[in-house]
Amino acid sequence: MSNSARLPVLSCVEAAAAEAAFIAGDVALSWKLMNLAARGVADEAVSLLGRKPKRILVLAGKGNNGADAFLAALHCARRGTEIVAVFAEGGPARAQAQRAWSARKPGVRIGVVAAANLRLLAAHEFCLIFDGILGQGFHSPLSAELRTFLRASESLRGLRIAVDLPSGLGDDATGPAFRADLTVSIGCLKRPLLAPKSARFVGRLRVLDIGLPLGETEEACVTATSLTPLRRPRRARSDKRHQGRLLVVGGSDRMPGAVLMNTAAALRAGVALVTACLPESVRAKAAVAYPEAMWRGLRTERDGRVASANLKEIRTLLADKDVLLIGSGMGEKSAKLIGAVATRCSADLVLDADALRPSVIAASRQAKVRVLLPHAGEFKRLSGRDASVPAARAYARKTKTIVVLKGPLTCVTDGTRVIHIPFGGPVLARGGSGDLLAGIVASVLARRHELGLTPFDAVVLATTWHARAADWLRETHGEEAVRTTDLLAGLSPVLRG
Repeated sequence: MSNSARLPVLSCVEAAAAEAAFIAGDVALSWKLMNLAARGVADEAVSLLGRKPKRILVLAGKGNNGADAFLAALHCARRGTEIVAVFAEGGPARAQAQRAWSARKPGVRIGVVAAANLRLLAAHEFCLIFDGILGQGFHSPLSAELRTFLRASESLRGLRIAVDLPSGLGDDATGPAFRADLTVSIGCLKRPLLAPKSARFVGRLRVLDIGLPLGETEEACVTATSLTPLRRPRRARSDKRHQGRLLVVGGSDRMPGAVLMNTAAALRAGVALVTACLPESVRAKAAVAYPEAMWRGLRTERDGRVASANLKEIRTLLADKDVLLIGSGMGEKSAKLIGAVATRCSADLVLDADALRPSVIAASRQAKVRVLLPHAGEFKRLSGRDASVPAARAYARKTKTIVVLKGPLTCVTDGTRVIHIPFGGPVLARGGSGDLLAGIVASVLARRHELGLTPFDAVVLATTWHARAADWLRETHGEEAVRTTDLLAGLSPVLRG
């Protein structure tokens, strides 16, 4: 079973049918997949917890989802760990589930508490709480018994992990459901997890590849395997002219940091030749900080923004570049200058921050490829619509652009395809994380021919790389007491992992 770079978005019914067709009654294969899933869920849970769990609670149903949850708990457990199980509707009913529940680990204590006593467990603190009550086979409505059980689970204390889906979500159900801190979707990205009404139950989202041959769909999610093009050795005969030429234009006297982060990220992401234009007031300090780049100081207006008088120089610098990144830290009054630069841009164009305006989109049609990097507020300014996957897809189709809609679950769309990025997380909720993403996207886009990538695949790869580096930062340093730029140190380790 090979790992895939992308996994499809499927309904629960579609996912169950594909899984059943692949297993085709093979009990040994089914058992192998169950253990792969359990180990993967356990790894994600321990990674987020950040320590070895001492007390684990398993909320279980009768079927294989409860068995997955128990095996995941067992994989997490170490000698001295206590596992407490609560069956919502009686013990395991299927042979494979019974086999899973009979598994044991030396030094791990396992106890069972009656469902009627679930509320009493709120007096205890658990390291991990696994939800394996209902799986992808659930159809609404919830029974009164399960509603009561889920309501009682709200008071439980610990890191809450939903196995496959939070119990209560399904193809025809958006809650009430188990409230998870982390959901690990198994085999593919289950469509109910993407419903806006489900967001409050899902928490962070990860998708686990267990080797199911599910094929390709227009809507999918990436896996860590998608970083493979960056893990290959560079061509022996390549030189800096083959590794991309990037022009970065950004910053202002009042906001010089954004263009510095653009440039730092682009350099770390591998583009060979970076020319960065920023206010003359910070050029010397920037050159000392990042001597690999070629720095051009620009004149500024009284309010600190880059002056329109720089237009001719910027156009001259753009003449031989593969990619232009523009907009970060320039201020809203720079829209006219940005539009004038974009009008003559025949290179690939990456628009961020203050470049994300309808006038700039209209002016930039000459560019070979246009990549937009909006967060929710910027997307509404561009399109007039609230940020959502359908809205981003429609806008990308209308404008013939690639849109990276940034958010808790970032997605990339070209108007036809939609690729979700189930990595990263709240560690990115800091000023400057978008500036780093812009630099990485521009860098990989500038190298796309050398990497053998289409523009769309280059943007997906760059966005995934940024998110995986954010995961590295969380895993190695935590989510507190870190700086946004610390993320850049993770770009190399995630390629070796």
